[in-house]
Amino acid sequence: MKACKDVAWNSVHFQCPSEWQVDQIGKRHLRLGNGRGPVMEVKWGPVKGRFSHNAHLKRLAALNARRAKGRVVPWTLPDSWKAALADFETGGFQWQTTTAEGRGVSLYCPVCHNGSLIQFFRSTPDAAEKEFLAVLNSFRDHPDDGRIVWSVFDIRAKLPQILQLRRFRFDAGRFELEFTDGRQTIHLHRWAPAAALLGKGNLTRFAGTISEFSSGQPIVTTVNGHPGIQWSMGPPAGRPQWIVRLKPQLSFFWFRMWLLEEKNRIFGVRAASRHYLDEDQLNRICMDYETV
Repeated sequence: MKACKDVAWNSVHFQCPSEWQVDQIGKRHLRLGNGRGPVMEVKWGPVKGRFSHNAHLKRLAALNARRAKGRVVPWTLPDSWKAALADFETGGFQWQTTTAEGRGVSLYCPVCHNGSLIQFFRSTPDAAEKEFLAVLNSFRDHPDDGRIVWSVFDIRAKLPQILQLRRFRFDAGRFELEFTDGRQTIHLHRWAPAAALLGKGNLTRFAGTISEFSSGQPIVTTVNGHPGIQWSMGPPAGRPQWIVRLKPQLSFFWFRMWLLEEKNRIFGVRAASRHYLDEDQLNRICMDYETV
């Protein structure tokens, strides 16, 4: 495989050709295309109880029949696929409709107890088969170090595994991902193009135009070697912590925004909690949040 890139989302992580782009995204679903149509799809989730490849295949067959009147049948995996996926329990399948065809594999990981389904679309030349095999060789469905990589479109972040994805949005010029661990919420932001958004103003003025960042008094700082601003807010000084915890609303807030001028991007991280926020953790999140 020639030029490749990382794709990582909600515990799933793999490498694929750089021309493949995410064209559909859900909490546990990714579909990638190459500009001429879809080339790969992956779905995953936790498995409760015993995992059955046959049951997985029947659900896929029923879904495919309803959508495209296609036929899904078992398929014996090539030895190269089996070797690439040696850490998983596997079962192969293939399907065909009047307009498309593909093949894939259902996976079960005995370590994290996730079930996954990976399928590649259309019959393809040998070169594409090599690309598919490279994807499978790199596929992982859980982190080894307790921190999850998030790498889609032009952003890359690494967060503690305890932070669970709550919601996300990828609008033209504005990205936002929201995470929570039950005690705090953390938001990752990305805006572009920075030059047009800033105009003749600066980050402080821009922050004032974003409702989520418009409160407080920003202080000029440097973030990862880039110009930035930062500020925080909390309950009035002297108020006992136990009183703060009784309040139903969030009480502690933390904000940081920085400009990646050479990439024409503005990044932001904000956090909110009813408890004191861990600034060391927030600093590390910012250090590991970048553009690619």
